[in-house]
Amino acid sequence: MLRATVAALALVAALAGAAEAQRRAATPAEKLGKAYQAYEAGDLAAASSHLKGVRAGALANPDYFHWLRGQIALLEGRPREATADFRAVVAHPGTRFADGAKWRLADCLWEAGDRTAAAREYRKLAGTSGASDHGDLGVARYRIAITASGGARKAALRDFLAEYPSHPLADDAERLLVAEHGDRAAAFDAGERIARAQRLVVAHLWHEAVAELMLVGDDVPESTRIRRDYWLGTTLFKMRRRYADAGELLLAVAPKMDSAEALFRGARALSRADRDDEAIRWYRQVVAKYPRSDWAAEAQYLSGWLEFNRGKYREAIGPLEETLRRYPKSKWMDDALWFLGMSHFLLGEDEAALPHLEKLSKRGASLEGGKGLYWWARAQQRLGRTDEAVAAYKRLAARWPFAWYALLAQSRLRELGKPVGPFGETPPAPRGPEVSARVDAKVAADPAIQRFDELEEAGLDVDAGKELRRAEKALLKRHKRADVLAVLFDRYGKGSNWNRPWMLALAYDGGALDTPAEGPARFWWQHAYPEAYKPLVEKHAPLGKSTPNYLYSIMRKESGYDPHVLSYADAQGLLQMIPATTIRVARQLKLPYAPGDLYDPEFNVKTGSWYIGHLLAKFKGQVPLGAGSFNSGPRPVMRWIDQHGDRPIDELVELVSYMQTREYMKKVTENYARYVYLYTGKVYEQPLAVDRDYVKDDLTY
Repeated sequence: MLRATVAALALVAALAGAAEAQRRAATPAEKLGKAYQAYEAGDLAAASSHLKGVRAGALANPDYFHWLRGQIALLEGRPREATADFRAVVAHPGTRFADGAKWRLADCLWEAGDRTAAAREYRKLAGTSGASDHGDLGVARYRIAITASGGARKAALRDFLAEYPSHPLADDAERLLVAEHGDRAAAFDAGERIARAQRLVVAHLWHEAVAELMLVGDDVPESTRIRRDYWLGTTLFKMRRRYADAGELLLAVAPKMDSAEALFRGARALSRADRDDEAIRWYRQVVAKYPRSDWAAEAQYLSGWLEFNRGKYREAIGPLEETLRRYPKSKWMDDALWFLGMSHFLLGEDEAALPHLEKLSKRGASLEGGKGLYWWARAQQRLGRTDEAVAAYKRLAARWPFAWYALLAQSRLRELGKPVGPFGETPPAPRGPEVSARVDAKVAADPAIQRFDELEEAGLDVDAGKELRRAEKALLKRHKRADVLAVLFDRYGKGSNWNRPWMLALAYDGGALDTPAEGPARFWWQHAYPEAYKPLVEKHAPLGKSTPNYLYSIMRKESGYDPHVLSYADAQGLLQMIPATTIRVARQLKLPYAPGDLYDPEFNVKTGSWYIGHLLAKFKGQVPLGAGSFNSGPRPVMRWIDQHGDRPIDELVELVSYMQTREYMKKVTENYARYVYLYTGKVYEQPLAVDRDYVKDDLTY
């Protein structure tokens, strides 16, 4: 009886709420938001309906209104109506849609049947800087081509096919050519096929590029065969497969091309194929034949690094010393210093290691200077010079709080019975630039803020963030910094945008992040290390049994809290999950998966929580190793543990052979230490011993 009464009351409340919503008319901003939502769902009729009764003049963002109404009209086959809206967009001062609207105006001319005028506009637009950001250059080139006649039309269609071999309109262009000029019209010669392959490589369409190159036979001039083999080798290398084939192709054409770059790339490919002895020989040839080229310094350095990487520390010393001697101003100088110092250290030659490590310690950043200083201290400690080592460890902890090498230094100091806190022996006073305690009404009334507020009311969070980002410099010119920052942090927070406040905190913190997270510094800490998407993280973290702090640490490194990020390796969203991995995780969780799902924060956090948490558990909760396995995959980490797991964690991490993974392990551990300190008040202590007994299970992907 009680349950029925409660249910009835809930129904009455729901009906009352619905009636109240009906009585309250939607605001213009809400109507605009609903129109955009319907448009994104593909319901043009509903989108158009929501815009009815909305006056552009009543909006702080009339350009958004005209842009959407123009898009709808163009898609519904009303180009003349669309033209009026796109012209209004172009006339709006400072709109981010201006260039896109110019392209749409050309599209309107085309759809209205004035193809000559449209082609003229496409030609103008195609020649502007950043054209590809606002319009489809392929569509423009195709339309320009079919507007031409006779021989010019044939040439333009062939040019289109050569330039845009993977474009959706390529099949239409080929059919037209064949219909008008016969089968041979769409046939390409060897040079054109190589050019098409180059464009496919730029578009990362590796398999299509290889297929195009394979159509170039051996019955062509030698110069053409050389170009074919060069691009085939380059393509195989870039697609990260068949490295051995790539190396052999590139090395075969290098002398014929007299190319230092081909020789270097060929050697690099062989090293990726685990043919290090051959790679080193070829690197030496790069230096011998092209000593002043851009590739020589790197080749000289890599010939030593490869020896180090496979544990031949004695053999690494000579090539690394030669790098310092021959190329003292190259960008490989610091790396050569480092691996030279570590070669001596790992051979037990601490005195010989010291000068190289000391020189590196003069660098400014924590991952260069901190590295040199830490290992200098380690060498001194092994030589029995404990006072020098302790002083260096303390200096490191104070100079770069929470950085990887500072955490290691603290661990070494605890081991020596001389512990210090995360800020050294004498913590600095908390500090941070002033930010107004309240939102200033004058700043809040600024047109830029009004635009943001209206877009937020419309539910267009991403667009609101973009507009506010574009307005930041102008706001800082018009108002006091402390007042502007207060409004920016307030508005970004309302828009659930953690990416931009994080970047603002790094830009304006004034050193607050190197002081305790108290008083004026805490504000900056919380924005630099936010609990982004906290409800989602706490909801799904149990799937992988990892602490929320760990997931935030990965998220900060991977995406900077931006759910729309796409990496060169196709990693997507907040936790930068890769689709192939996600498909396997989704099966474990019995979730459907479709392309684009990883840009949804909840789906990304849910699948990422399971995967990242299970990887951490696989490596017994060891943060550097769990993080490394997410970056490289678990197989390499298992291999590194098998090879070096009897060493302390500081040495194991330095012996990780993937540079990106090595630095990733260090940065995520720093993030984690800062999160633990900020939100739990505890100091993370990095263990020095490695638990090499990782879990042997099916999680090897």
